[in-house]
Amino acid sequence: MTLRNLFLFGLLALLFAACDSDDDGNGVDPIVEPIVLSGTQTEPLVLENLFNDPLLPDYIVNGTFRIDGPVTVEPGVRIVMRSNARIDVRSSGSFSAVGTIDQPIFIQGEQNVRGFWDYIAFQSNNPNNRLEYCIISNGGASSLSSFPASVVVRDNAQVGMRNSVITESARNGFIVNGNNATISAFENNSISNCDQHPIRIRFTQIEAMNESNDFTSGNGFNQIRVDGNTVDIPLTINPVAGSYLITSTTRLNSATTILPGVIFDMGPGSRLDIRNTGSLEINGTPTNRIIIRGDEAAKGFWDYIHYNGSNSPNNTIRYTDISYGGGSSLSCCGALVAVSSSGSLSIQESSFSNSQRWGITVSSNSTLEDLGGNEFLDNNSGDINN
Repeated sequence: MTLRNLFLFGLLALLFAACDSDDDGNGVDPIVEPIVLSGTQTEPLVLENLFNDPLLPDYIVNGTFRIDGPVTVEPGVRIVMRSNARIDVRSSGSFSAVGTIDQPIFIQGEQNVRGFWDYIAFQSNNPNNRLEYCIISNGGASSLSSFPASVVVRDNAQVGMRNSVITESARNGFIVNGNNATISAFENNSISNCDQHPIRIRFTQIEAMNESNDFTSGNGFNQIRVDGNTVDIPLTINPVAGSYLITSTTRLNSATTILPGVIFDMGPGSRLDIRNTGSLEINGTPTNRIIIRGDEAAKGFWDYIHYNGSNSPNNTIRYTDISYGGGSSLSCCGALVAVSSSGSLSIQESSFSNSQRWGITVSSNSTLEDLGGNEFLDNNSGDINN
């Protein structure tokens, strides 16, 4: 059963759950009322599949269900969230919701309405925080700036998510809201029909993204939003099913590699700043180029890529197309790409176009190696400023 089939199964189940049924085909269920979850849970708890009928809710979350101990959700469980309900996994708790292909776990609104309930928030660094074969719908109602999604991962927390669906969020689908949070796994997920972004992370977590996730359908912005921060760990950036939206300023203090096929849509005023201890390798291939472009096709829409004191031999741009930047008026960086403070860069078979200022600017004590095959087009100030 493919993830797409799982997604369709989830939508059908949500539809039929709204219909009354007197015959579940499996005999009479011994329990007639779901269990209400609310308040604070400090002891270990296993949420069992209570009903033979898979369409009946097993549990109802009313208000905020605070988890301060280990909570495990068994396959086939259906959790219904009342209006503005929340699941808050605190620092001493864990939440493991692991279903199967045949018995996914449902976490859904009491009404099939976008933004009916608030969020599932992970504030715990427990490796048992897992969402697998889960179908999560109708969340994202919270107006709190720190919790703008159906699934929220807070600073220093961690979670792994596989083979799951998030849909019908009134804000973002999945958000990492902290520089030090960890995404232990993120594979084969489908996130759709969210008012804002399907996925929103910090640059620190970008390595967890890959092509197995589907996020390009029905969202307000069908991109993975990546908010800038300071990165002190080595990173490899994988291609994804669509593009990354890069916002604000990211400072790279370590080795970073962008793999072939990656597309960066650069937000207004966004910058990549490679410091002296860092490096940035942007190497596509002849058949799988890297694209770094403005989120809008307007000259100067974003600022620059700045090799700022980094002289690593890994500073390379090959088979890459860079466009619609050069928005900065700083003397060091009025270009799509800047090399300064004894930095170095080599370029090959790449294009630099539609800059509001220069294509590339190089300070007097820095080095640019042109290995040939490069193209400069329609840069307002010129091609290369030495």
